[in-house]
Amino acid sequence: MFPLDQQLVWIKWRDAVGVQTRFDGESIANLSLVINTNLGWIGHENEERVVLVSGISTSGEVDALVIPTNDIVERIPATLEPKKKKKKGR
Repeated sequence: MFPLDQQLVWIKWRDAVGVQTRFDGESIANLSLVINTNLGWIGHENEERVVLVSGISTSGEVDALVIPTNDIVERIPATLEPKKKKKKGR
């Protein structure tokens, strides 16, 4: 079973998006680049990819994304502590 005591991380990464799953020569020009933001645990990591686990079932199956490391824009450790509000001066 996947260890749930691992640090949560936010990963912002680049991806190409289109309205089709297959492209021809003309429709390939309609692809757009976007920045995705996902939260999860690092399930596996090497120099080529990061496997980000975002969910786990009672059977041990996981929901995961495979993100190429070259497409990662930012990686931020997540915190579960609420940010302290600044006191307003009177």
